[in-house]
Amino acid sequence: MSKVRYLGLYCLCNAGMLDTTEALRKLYGSFNNIMSVLGKHRNEMTAVYLAKSYCLPSLTYGCEVWNIGQSALHKVNVAWNACCRRIFCGFYRESVKPLQYFCGVLPVSYFVHRRKLLFRKSLFLSENAILASLSLD
Repeated sequence: MSKVRYLGLYCLCNAGMLDTTEALRKLYGSFNNIMSVLGKHRNEMTAVYLAKSYCLPSLTYGCEVWNIGQSALHKVNVAWNACCRRIFCGFYRESVKPLQYFCGVLPVSYFVHRRKLLFRKSLFLSENAILASLSLD
């Protein structure tokens, strides 16, 4: 499939869907850099803070306008959960939702839906009539 890059997001031409492989690559690259700098005897909360500050924005860039399927959103969730497991040295079958809750980090699917809702709300409350009409679609 051919892809088109627009504002850093890759869209699949035939499907009209967003390709998340580049965002996942950026997530893993920045996360591996953070973990290698912190070393083996790291503070977990520092690693969570750095991952939340540097990796999550690169993963969710432009998520307000994402048009992706459930399988792609699942892949993004799996990648973020794998990062959380690696910080806390968890096994691949363990749930990280309690860890994310106590660390103040939302699962990525919740984060994406929250950002989409806030974006639509800002469009709706806009004084620009055209932007407000877009939020009703």
